[in-house]
Amino acid sequence: MKINAKDVASGLLLILVAAAGLWLNQDHTLGSARRMGPGYMPMLVFWIQMGLGAIVLGIGLFNGPDPLDRWAWRELTLILASLCVFALLLERGGLFLSIAATVAVAALADRTHRPLGVLGLIIFLIALCWFVFIRELDIRVSIWPTFF
Repeated sequence: MKINAKDVASGLLLILVAAAGLWLNQDHTLGSARRMGPGYMPMLVFWIQMGLGAIVLGIGLFNGPDPLDRWAWRELTLILASLCVFALLLERGGLFLSIAATVAVAALADRTHRPLGVLGLIIFLIALCWFVFIRELDIRVSIWPTFF
């Protein structure tokens, strides 16, 4: 048996996060497929994630030797920081500013990023999120900063 350590570790991490999510989701009412409760969609996503983690784990057990490398701490820190920036800015900074800041911070994780490409991605994501969440789903979130 040739073990791919990266896939095994990734599969185990996906399964562990899904199991924790399912455990934390127990307090929410599920409802049914016809009348979904607040816990229905997270439960569905966690089960799918657990299934994908099992697939990745299974493939990793027979995929050949690939040892774990050193962790890329800079990249990992910047990606996690970008998620924190989004969470902190969304309520007061609005959707557009939080998306722009998130993409800008996450782009710093790639040392070869091109500023024009990052700007294009920011514009595309702002337009897409506006169309999906504001126009189509009619979700009530401020799109402009409300610092006052």
